[in-house]
Amino acid sequence: MRNKRLIILLSVVVTVVLCIVVCGATFLVRHVEAYNYYVDSPDYDDKVIEASGIKTGSSIFFVDEAGITRKIESAFADVGVVNIERKFPDRVSINYVVYGNLFQFAGGDGYLQCYSSGRIFSSSATPQSGFFVVKPRDKANTEVGSFFQERTGYDMSLIKSFTDYMHSAGLIDAQITERVAFMDLTRDGYCYIRMRSGCSIEIKGTGDEFSTLLDDGWSVYAEGKPDFPVNRETGLIRVWMNRSDPDNPTPRVTYSPTDNEEYYSEHYLRA
Repeated sequence: MRNKRLIILLSVVVTVVLCIVVCGATFLVRHVEAYNYYVDSPDYDDKVIEASGIKTGSSIFFVDEAGITRKIESAFADVGVVNIERKFPDRVSINYVVYGNLFQFAGGDGYLQCYSSGRIFSSSATPQSGFFVVKPRDKANTEVGSFFQERTGYDMSLIKSFTDYMHSAGLIDAQITERVAFMDLTRDGYCYIRMRSGCSIEIKGTGDEFSTLLDDGWSVYAEGKPDFPVNRETGLIRVWMNRSDPDNPTPRVTYSPTDNEEYYSEHYLRA
């Protein structure tokens, strides 16, 4: 009886090993593809594939997604890997994004410029064009190559929510910087966004409701046309959550079509 069980166990083990060997020999990587989520970028596609280190002829089962991601993102500071897909029987697809120039902040002896990922890639003595200025509430890193803050940091979380919303409205990074002058996050619980047109959006609420409040404020700024915003020239848009009914809090918006320099000077630092 014991010999019979041993024979059965060995048969199962041999069968599994044979299956692994056969599958490993059958499902070999013959094609590696790379796709930029937002635009066609053949030059980047080839570079990403090369940096991935994936070898044709290797087993598709041994593709190391985490290792490949590290290689690519180490090779290119402006590239982020979204995911890596195995497409049986013989294809691997690398889906990635190229981060654009987005924001800068004061640090060290001048200013530090960041991609939309939050990674710092350059420094300068004075503010540079093509970025909006961020005034963080919490401590930020100042070393080129590092991230502005941890991805879950207070300021980084708000910047990411803001950027994600603007992307969802159809704007790319360059279009965001064309519209936004700076974000001031120094006042706890508030986000103050100054537009280049002179209009400002003050959001009271930096928790789970932030994106909802941002949507309401931006809709007022864009006059309900997110695909083709008509910028308000001056004024202050205040957005907050009305909690008079605790069971059904609702976003509230007010707009004052006058210059708000006095209010701005009282509550926030000048850019």
